[in-house]
Amino acid sequence: MSGKILIVDELATNRIVLKVKLSSAYYDVLQAKTGADALRIIAAECPDLILASAKLTDFEGPTFIKAVRKLETTAKTPVVLILPSVKAEDRIAALSAGADDVLCNPLDETFLLARLRSLLRQGNIDKDLRIHAGTAHALGFAEVQGHFQRNGRVALVSRKQNKAMALFSALSASGQHAFVALNAESAVGLAEGTDVPDVFILGIDSEDVDDGLRLLAELKAARRTRNCPIIAILEPSSRSLAATVLDMGANDVMCGVEDLKELLLRLSNQMHHKHMADQMRDQLQLGLNAAVIDPLTGVHNRRYALPFLKRLIDTLDHETETFAVMVADLDHFKNINDTYGHAAGDQVLKGVASQLRASLREDDMLARIGGEEFLIVTPNSTRAQARQTASRLCRIIQRTPISVPGRMDPIGITISIGVTMAVPGAGCLAPTVESLLDQADRALYGSKAHGRNTVTVCALSAA
Repeated sequence: MSGKILIVDELATNRIVLKVKLSSAYYDVLQAKTGADALRIIAAECPDLILASAKLTDFEGPTFIKAVRKLETTAKTPVVLILPSVKAEDRIAALSAGADDVLCNPLDETFLLARLRSLLRQGNIDKDLRIHAGTAHALGFAEVQGHFQRNGRVALVSRKQNKAMALFSALSASGQHAFVALNAESAVGLAEGTDVPDVFILGIDSEDVDDGLRLLAELKAARRTRNCPIIAILEPSSRSLAATVLDMGANDVMCGVEDLKELLLRLSNQMHHKHMADQMRDQLQLGLNAAVIDPLTGVHNRRYALPFLKRLIDTLDHETETFAVMVADLDHFKNINDTYGHAAGDQVLKGVASQLRASLREDDMLARIGGEEFLIVTPNSTRAQARQTASRLCRIIQRTPISVPGRMDPIGITISIGVTMAVPGAGCLAPTVESLLDQADRALYGSKAHGRNTVTVCALSAA
């Protein structure tokens, strides 16, 4: 995994040793002697990860982390602090200041590289989500969301129920988050409709390492839990497994829980990442929806409809069913705009779209493809069924005038529909999106020519 890593350490020998280790793992390495030097390099180079000594000549570790977090370019960049000792208070101070992890000298090279891979992997995922969600927001597809830490739902999973319940009781007493204890089967088989935990704390016992690793893999692969951070808790005797656990997808790992506050800080860090990722995914989904939904009527737009039609065409070689393509156009719609105003015309369009959508099957597709023109695609329809559906839609629209704010009487409206059929090739040229739309349009012209408020089915099947 490539990436740009900044090493911050006042001792040249430490920097050189780390650079050799990281360069051999194909990382681009930057170096800084002081915190001030590091901040200048950060502003110029935007590293993917910062690996810093806790003892700098001009900064204490926690103070340096806070300075990094204040910079817009590195507010979300993973920061690992290297401590000279294993004192619990130093670890707590670093994590409280915003460190993603704290490591102690002497560094275990295997674990160090695994931890860096894990943090860079998560950092790249977060970066991609920010880019896509940011694009959606820039296009006006997403609301600005507040950034705040909130409690979440945490599941403790372990085969040793006595240890799990002891940890469950201690964590629950903290007053942070909502904790639930699950067995392995319940964790993997979360039923649809069941609340999925935000974070898993997974206990891996030395006697059941294979089962624990298998459970980790299953949680990271399952559709409903694959985006949930996992904090793996190993027994001190299984410390050598830490690198393996990280490479298998765990977001964090602890060898025993010597200090509950440290676990809670690590948990809050993962909870924050999860909430932010969920928020960005929601913004992205809003953007995707907005890109294929007509904002006035709430039905699909041309951008969605044409690929949908193409996908149906692509199945014709493998299926015997035919499908219908209809183009519906509101009759004399210009007169409505001229007589009642464009606001009333918009209400009519919305009302007609709502009636059409309510009158179609769940698998049918409805899209607004022009000013007052709608495309309707009905899969698995015969010619007779398509004509029957189109005629029914005409009757429904004619019998249901549209209420418009500011007018006592609703506005009556009719539609004309042109229909064509798509059938398997059977030795003929396969239909195309263009040919289907052209034939439906020609049929629509026939309906307009025959007095409107009627249905015309194309004499030729698109094949």
